[in-house]
Amino acid sequence: MTIVAPTEEQQALRGMLRSFFAERWPEEALRTAAGSAHGHDAQLWKAMAEDLGLHGLAVPEDLGGGGFTYPDLLVVFEEMGRALVAGPFFASIAMASTLLLALPDRDAQERLLPGIAAGERIVTVAAVETPTSWDATRVAVDATGTGGARTITGEKLFVLDAEVADVLLVVVRTEHGTGVAEVDTAAPGVRVEPMATVDTTRRQARIVFESSPARLLAPDHDATPAVRRMCDLAGVALAAEQVGGAHRVLEMATAYAKTREQFGRPIGGFQAIKHLLADQLVSIESARAALGYAATATVTGTGLPVAASVAQTLCSEVFSAAAETNIHVHGGIGFTWEHQAHLYYKRAVSSEVLLGRPRDHRARIAAHLLASPETA
Repeated sequence: MTIVAPTEEQQALRGMLRSFFAERWPEEALRTAAGSAHGHDAQLWKAMAEDLGLHGLAVPEDLGGGGFTYPDLLVVFEEMGRALVAGPFFASIAMASTLLLALPDRDAQERLLPGIAAGERIVTVAAVETPTSWDATRVAVDATGTGGARTITGEKLFVLDAEVADVLLVVVRTEHGTGVAEVDTAAPGVRVEPMATVDTTRRQARIVFESSPARLLAPDHDATPAVRRMCDLAGVALAAEQVGGAHRVLEMATAYAKTREQFGRPIGGFQAIKHLLADQLVSIESARAALGYAATATVTGTGLPVAASVAQTLCSEVFSAAAETNIHVHGGIGFTWEHQAHLYYKRAVSSEVLLGRPRDHRARIAAHLLASPETA
């Protein structure tokens, strides 16, 4: 499969987004949001939806979106990762919108996607039940009842941005296998409990359901393929964020190495620093190649599960290494709360396990190749 190069439109989108976030999302805004009750800037959210149309970029036009491709949307995620934008965009767009589009339920799409695309409704996905696995199809919470009207009891962990969400898409067990239930966060029996996280720019919560009323989407279907597709596409979106963040911290480290002097010369002139930064650049460009391959797979559909896991494995590790290198190059100041370095490092560490650890993705790649060796 040939990697498709970025289009002129995508390059223009990138330039526009970089200017937008530079103006509307300075470091002070990031720190304010990170320290706020919900980690969310409502004005930025509104501007992204109304002024730029980002929320519905990859949603079909007949559902209130822009009708662009998923690789176009990945440009948005990369620039948001670069700027370290806080808020529920990943939860509502990379996960919830993707899951809705993958489900064979036109009514749910027409009911929820226009509001998501307009930025008027925040939807997140509740899937994980144990702290040791992010296999979104290995769930025990049952959707009791028949047809579309159900009740659910149980709990979900690590639910992104649940405190600001209007609707939850809960992955449940049904008589057909895996199902997706729509639950209002204000519904009876729903309790949202914030979880302590390393990265305060991306909030997570534990959600407890006690006989909560739910609407089962596509009630006559097994939702396993849709949930897995969501995981794959969200993994590629997260990889784009990680590449953007890695590039930014490399820029920060390089700029500092050019101005910080020691022994009468900039530290960037020392071979140890040169090699350190050069190695990071090579690693980041390798991660970008993996991202490009996965982005192409989102369009062609060829080998998407493996491509997504390869991108997640490589981009996760590269972002973490780049963020750590940035702190090392900055020395003492890089360890202070006043510097941005720790914010990127915390995002890198959190993102590395958000959709499964690199070793989990390696195991998934191995299982796929062992089952289908002709794809190796």
